[in-house]
Amino acid sequence: MAADFLYGLLPEHLLLGVIISLMLLEMFRVDARWARRVFVVATLAGLAAVIQQLATGYGADVVAGEIVVDRLALVGKLVILACALALAVAFAARESFKHWLLVASSTLGALVILDSAGFASLFIGIEMLSLPAFALMVHGRGNTVASEGAFKYLVLSSVASALLLFGVSLGYGGTGTLSIAAWTQRLAQPGALAKAASLLVLCGLFLKAAVFPLHAWAPDAYASARMPVTALLASIVKAAVVLALLRVVSTAPLDAASCTVVAVLAIASIVFGNLAALGQQRFRRLLAYSSVAHAGYMIFALLDTTGNRVDDLLLYTAIYALGTLLACASYAALNPGDDDDLQPLDGKFASQPVAALLLSLAVLSLAGVPPFPGFFAKLFVFRSVVASGYLVPAVIAFVGSFLGLAYYVGIVVRLFRTDTRTKNEEASPTDAEAAIGRVTA
Repeated sequence: MAADFLYGLLPEHLLLGVIISLMLLEMFRVDARWARRVFVVATLAGLAAVIQQLATGYGADVVAGEIVVDRLALVGKLVILACALALAVAFAARESFKHWLLVASSTLGALVILDSAGFASLFIGIEMLSLPAFALMVHGRGNTVASEGAFKYLVLSSVASALLLFGVSLGYGGTGTLSIAAWTQRLAQPGALAKAASLLVLCGLFLKAAVFPLHAWAPDAYASARMPVTALLASIVKAAVVLALLRVVSTAPLDAASCTVVAVLAIASIVFGNLAALGQQRFRRLLAYSSVAHAGYMIFALLDTTGNRVDDLLLYTAIYALGTLLACASYAALNPGDDDDLQPLDGKFASQPVAALLLSLAVLSLAGVPPFPGFFAKLFVFRSVVASGYLVPAVIAFVGSFLGLAYYVGIVVRLFRTDTRTKNEEASPTDAEAAIGRVTA
């Protein structure tokens, strides 16, 4: 038991060590450049441990009914730690003990979620994931917009937590245990209590994952945060919440009513998210509505009954999270500063070809254009859903996915434009025309 606690939870212990180390380093006024270095070293060590555990087929029931290390947990940790490492590499300029301490805390919460076999540890992990994100949104900002976005995220996240707790309490009343496995078995039984419990839990997780119509916090939260924090929200936080959903309903078949609700919400998220993103002129807000659409694709995988649900959702989550991180980092390189207007991207390939190409690859993958990874992620999800007998919802969702091509391809077109003059520049007279006008006058 002690060996499993130390070895099985080694990545969590490393991140906990990072949090304590960063606190001590800041107390002793060590150079702030060490903050990111410590975080990167611990993340790399955690990745190495997870890879070694996967290679040896390691698994352990660390705390009976609450903490388990299985394949889902290990692959999920691989995704989360890879995103954390990519975030540290992409935003190397963030030299602050508090920033990386909060990022480490949020990442640790994500890992606790993946280890959860019971609702007590799952809820603790979700709160450890969310609370540092609130602080990151306002850390060093001090403006009303950031405070408003963080407050909206805090309030609606609290509502989601309340819904989750209500559902868990109803499930506990029917099962007498907080075990997720027992709760999942209870869902398969008829009765209003089981349906109410499952509905509340799913609504709480859907709200945190920004599934339509429970998405209202996402645009303001993404738009008010700095680009590194937006990248964190769209990658680590999003991936962890979706994997929490997968932990709850990993292999459990949904009943007919639940399948109908999931299919309707998935299609609505895909269509609404893509339509809302079409008119956006700000990158972070566009990314928020894109995340609503991608949340629809992710929950669409819950309709799968072929046994591929876990693998399909893990693959989709990994590709989406890393693609979003690449998009945020590339945009930050092309347009430094807090302004996230899309117009400065015009013609950037001529001056910054590498960053422009990386941004193009990222958004085309998010759009699902072949042969980029995002295409295969969507293909596997739709293939499994069709094989499960949901042809009509799959066709509608597939058609809705084409709406996203417009704004994704629009970014690529901007990057490769040769005529970068704005409308104002085209309308204003040239110096020669102004001189002629003065002479004529």
